[in-house]
Amino acid sequence: MQLGIKFYGGSRVDGQKRGKIKLTATVMLICLLVWGSAGSCREAFAFVGDTEKAFGLNGSIRTLFFLLDRDEELPFSGENNFDVLSQTIARLTAAGKPSEFLSYEIHLVQSLTLSTEKIAGGGLSGYDNAGTDHVYRYRMLDASWDVLEKDKSLATLAFDRFNTKTSFGWGDITVGRQAITFGKTYFWNPLDVFYPLDANQFDRDYKPGVDAVKVDIPLGLYSGLTFVGAAGPKVKLGTDTGVGNNPRDASWYGSALMGRFFADAGGWDISLQGGKVFGGWQVGAGIVGDIGPVQVRGEFAQFMALSSDPLPPPLQGDLGEDSFQAVIGLGHRFENSLSLDFEYFYNGAGDPDDLNAALVRMSYGSSLQMSRHLAGLAARYEFSPLVVGEMGAIVSLSDGSCQLQPLVAVSLTNEMDLLVGATFNIGRQPESYSGATADIKSEFGTYPTVFFAEWKYYF
Repeated sequence: MQLGIKFYGGSRVDGQKRGKIKLTATVMLICLLVWGSAGSCREAFAFVGDTEKAFGLNGSIRTLFFLLDRDEELPFSGENNFDVLSQTIARLTAAGKPSEFLSYEIHLVQSLTLSTEKIAGGGLSGYDNAGTDHVYRYRMLDASWDVLEKDKSLATLAFDRFNTKTSFGWGDITVGRQAITFGKTYFWNPLDVFYPLDANQFDRDYKPGVDAVKVDIPLGLYSGLTFVGAAGPKVKLGTDTGVGNNPRDASWYGSALMGRFFADAGGWDISLQGGKVFGGWQVGAGIVGDIGPVQVRGEFAQFMALSSDPLPPPLQGDLGEDSFQAVIGLGHRFENSLSLDFEYFYNGAGDPDDLNAALVRMSYGSSLQMSRHLAGLAARYEFSPLVVGEMGAIVSLSDGSCQLQPLVAVSLTNEMDLLVGATFNIGRQPESYSGATADIKSEFGTYPTVFFAEWKYYF
């Protein structure tokens, strides 16, 4: 588990389009539910837990509490230096296998956010990585509803996943909103083009789904081919803050057609991928293996941008630019249960000379970080089978700022966990602040200190 939190606002979609798309999504979901439950008459009904039957149901409930201590000069700051907020998230998962060749999954998510500050754009007072524009890159169906929307409270209902998988003799085809993960590095995943998780995101239990068609073709025990097609819109940049709106009109610019090959070569997992992605083309490779007791990980990706929208004035440059990214990592677990992971990240998409522009690119998913050179270290130690301590550190080698992320996880029962932690951001803070812009001087000095606690229950 990695620690941390990201800080951005969200955006809205045209109301007429939202209504049409929601109706389409609702019809699809009803069909999936009927289809999934139809097989239950064949002694295959399992109301809770067993998703290997025709219909199974499980889920989780989590409540998070945040205390944000921020300087008034920080971007996205509210009227007060302290902000207390909470978010309760209930996830209901329906899944099953009506037959040997058919399976499906549906994730319904209900969230309630309460804050002492005004909630901006559907995020946690503007502090929510799920509120960034790049979450909409490969989501053409707007399957979300604002149940309650006030200045300091927000309740939403959304379908995070809904897909079906059909198995053939030669492979599988999955259609619908689904989680797609490429790459195996720890902090940064340049190969994971379908909504990569943030390096400092502490909650990684569920990865957001994207609307796609995925074809998996096994070639052997540890080798195969994967093809993904996803339609996406071209993000429209705002003129003031860099936060734009997202008309859900599919475009070649916003769509993806990606092919991936993976295999085992002498105990080393290798992968090659390439194709059209959001905003351009990408080719990349990955490798994971062991040298003695040390695991070695590497990912390399080259991005070739199509013609891109310019950044909003007074920023210079384009939203997407040609860039090379590389991650090299080492990992080892000692006999005393201590595990260490280290990674170096070269981020060719970062811009240490213009962090304001780099922040906009990162918020739109064109860059994984603002800095050009970064290093990450994570340590995990089991004090007992029920208590685990973690410490993460990410350092910008470009500007000297860093983020420290301590966490203690306690297993209360087989179904219940408690996490307590903090995110300390150290670095030069912005020197001036006006509206939603600031003169950013360091990557991690841009963000506030965060204290958090999370209670999880699984059923």
